[in-house]
Amino acid sequence: MATRALVVGGTGGIGFAIACRIAAESASSTVIISGRNKPKNIPHSNMEFRPLDASSMRSIKKYTDAYKSAKEQSIDLLVLTQGILTTAGRTETPEGLDVKMALHYYGRQLLVRELTPVLKNDAKVLIVLDGLRGSPVGLNWEDLDLKTHYGMSNAAHHCISMNDAMVQAYAAQQKGQSASRRHYVHAHPGIVKTDLFESLPWYLRAGTRVLSHVIGVAPETCAANLLKGTYDSAAAGEKEDKYWSCIDGTGNLVTKKPSWSEEEIKKVEDHTWKIVDDAINTPSQ
Repeated sequence: MATRALVVGGTGGIGFAIACRIAAESASSTVIISGRNKPKNIPHSNMEFRPLDASSMRSIKKYTDAYKSAKEQSIDLLVLTQGILTTAGRTETPEGLDVKMALHYYGRQLLVRELTPVLKNDAKVLIVLDGLRGSPVGLNWEDLDLKTHYGMSNAAHHCISMNDAMVQAYAAQQKGQSASRRHYVHAHPGIVKTDLFESLPWYLRAGTRVLSHVIGVAPETCAANLLKGTYDSAAAGEKEDKYWSCIDGTGNLVTKKPSWSEEEIKKVEDHTWKIVDDAINTPSQ
């Protein structure tokens, strides 16, 4: 089946493996990969690279505006895997966002929002971070962007949990729109054998490298699992009129998820767009 896919974070690791799998499955597919640096080797002729600094809201807005203004074909699959593994404390971008939260959360949401007009009515959106541990419990509701309560654990919990909230928010927006049945998936990839751990301080690299290679799966295996899980959960969800899912590293549905109230989801949604739009409108330095 021919697929038009956009994979942000698709220049390495899990994202690159997902992009390659889609491209290999059908020569008629088109796969756009985006990130900071072009891969040295792009193995399939139906893959193309477009540069994007996914930590910058202004760059994302410019990128998505260019895609829409070019009147390109609609997207079947949007995959968001961009991220960073770091032990540093809060490190702000020129737009005032923590770089980890910009990559793992805010930039992903902006991409979904801005590309929604060019998503097919049955498109799939796959956010790869952690579809297992998200919960409204433990969020600092008065400081969701962690300006004053930042910590590695807090940042991880906020990004994971707010991604959970937003897949539900997007799904809810489709109620009453019979033509729209897009499915939004938040996935936990599990432990994967990638070079991501090389960004850690030297004294942490050896242990994590060994751990990932002993119990981790190959990126290609992870890609196959997550893609199958995305399409399987979408098919199952449509039968139940449910358009969001959380899946694990094997592609299986995560069923015992904490419940979010409509008020909690709305609070996350409102916070997200205020932070993102303020960042877009921040004067360039």
